[in-house]
Amino acid sequence: MKEHKEVEDLRFVRIYTPVHIPKYLVEQVRDRDFTTEDFYKFQEGSCIRMTSDGPGLNPLNHLYVLANDENITKGFVWFSIDSLSKDICIQTFSMDKEYWGKGRAVERLAKFIKDFRIKAKLNKVYWITNYPGHSQRNGFKRSKSILMEFSEEKDGPYNDGWDVKRGEYRSPATGSATVSERDTGKPADGATSGSSLQPVLATAGI
Repeated sequence: MKEHKEVEDLRFVRIYTPVHIPKYLVEQVRDRDFTTEDFYKFQEGSCIRMTSDGPGLNPLNHLYVLANDENITKGFVWFSIDSLSKDICIQTFSMDKEYWGKGRAVERLAKFIKDFRIKAKLNKVYWITNYPGHSQRNGFKRSKSILMEFSEEKDGPYNDGWDVKRGEYRSPATGSATVSERDTGKPADGATSGSSLQPVLATAGI
């Protein structure tokens, strides 16, 4: 069995352009609601903002890579800051598979974000994820607020439980079991959800 490399040997480096992120790290993000191309396009326009003194890093959009001693990118994290509530929201986190294993990649990220929150004097940290078990093991807890979702569907069940193709009612509660079963498994800890609209919201009010 191949031994995983030490994630502690990687360092966080803030970047002002997404070109430093290898494409495979974006492609491996599970359940993302955006294309790889759209991710790069969005970050190109969001990492930098124009000020009266010229271009500068956007204080509300943070993109970091995790680099090794050879300055090779092995992972990245994207989080945003709400200027009104002074909260952090982790949007996407992805690591090279050689650094997966025993949840240490998530542990490293959690520590980095918590330290960042203290230094920046911010409030809560929200983590948008389909796998809350990882964040719960690192001091996060389920938020009191539940993120709701609505989308028109041509096929399959509507949000009220009616199945368009079958013409019959199926309880929407069946979806809850699917989420729970999925969370009890052992998904890869280095590629988390990439959507900013997911049904599970975790928060750490430390």
